[in-house]
Amino acid sequence: MVTFPGAASAAANSWELVPESPVAGDIIEIKGSNFTADTAEVLVSFEKDVPVSEGRYEYLLENVEISPGFKNRFNVQAKGAEDLNVRVKMILWISRTAKAKGGVAEISQSAVPPGTYQIRIDGKSNASEVKLRITGRQQMEVNSGNFSYRYNTESIPAGNFEIKAGNTTKQVTLKPAEKPPSDVNTSPGKKESSKKDFSGEWKNWNILAAGTLTGVILLLFYSRRKKR
Repeated sequence: MVTFPGAASAAANSWELVPESPVAGDIIEIKGSNFTADTAEVLVSFEKDVPVSEGRYEYLLENVEISPGFKNRFNVQAKGAEDLNVRVKMILWISRTAKAKGGVAEISQSAVPPGTYQIRIDGKSNASEVKLRITGRQQMEVNSGNFSYRYNTESIPAGNFEIKAGNTTKQVTLKPAEKPPSDVNTSPGKKESSKKDFSGEWKNWNILAAGTLTGVILLLFYSRRKKR
């Protein structure tokens, strides 16, 4: 086995993902170790096929969290599009537009202020669908060779996405969030019988109330006649 000079040091840095099998909506943590530089770049990318309707496509990203610090970049690439609009809602909607070159339109924005944003991506296309590739880059400080970066997956659709830190890239599968079960302990038969019982009680209550009201009216009627 031949070892080239510098190969070991180049491959020295590594990172792990916690949890290893995240579910949509989880906050994942990327833990890096053995990084020799003062900073490390973390890139999180995913792709989304967006259908085109009447010559237009649109995709909405909710609750996109930008971490503190301005050493970041947000990039959107649209394949099969005529143009690309990226609209970010801060206090007001702020828009950027790019024309496609060779069927690919791209917009990048760096030094995005930290916060939680709503991002709308749209444009024109003659294709049946547009493939979006969305990448967020964050530069992290490295302390004693280590760093930790937390990322909220709420804005990522379930499926495959990519994480790159240092010179290591990993494919991660984001599992769809499970919907909470409804009426697990109640069978349809029990539901129906409970409704019948309730309706019977309600009917008995109506009869009792009507009988009481009739009795009061008769009592008042006879008491008046007695006074006369």
